Amino acid sequence: MLKSQRFGYTIMSFLITLLLLSCALKSKTELYLERGLDILSNKKEVNFELHDGIRINEVGVIRDKKEHKKILVLKMDNQVTDALLRDYTVRLRARIKTEEARIENWDFVPSICVTNGHTYLTKEIEIPEDKINKLVIYLYRPGDEKKRAIGNRLELKNLFTYND
Repeated sequence: MLKSQRFGYTIMSFLITLLLLSCALKSKTELYLERGLDILSNKKEVNFELHDGIRINEVGVIRDKKEHKKILVLKMDNQVTDALLRDYTVRLRARIKTEEARIENWDFVPSICVTNGHTYLTKEIEIPEDKINKLVIYLYRPGDEKKRAIGNRLELKNLFTYND
């Protein structure tokens, strides 16, 4: 074998190893977000406008067993920006039924995450169950103690919280 061929094989082996390592270092959440949730099995297409140009296209939950967490993902229309969201807090109100029904509230200040041209809002949620029976999503103004909805309320039924 020629010296230049061996050098070429060495470079190629190094590049393949580097590629494999870079993929292995990404979390499950990062991989789903990079792909636009295209392979997430438990997402729901909603195409719903919460308020004046703030549109949610899809909702899903990514369960990462390795990191022991679940991330609720709102795939937003690409026109949604932090500027559109700055005057609001997002309210996630979940009804979960097991032996008894309970309500979980996960309010958060929205901050856009853009990955590979896809726009998201994400929120880590603590829920051991595999299903949210009813999830209500809406916006309200910070400081509103009654948390009155601004705009429309999105209601989803039977949102599964596992995907593997």
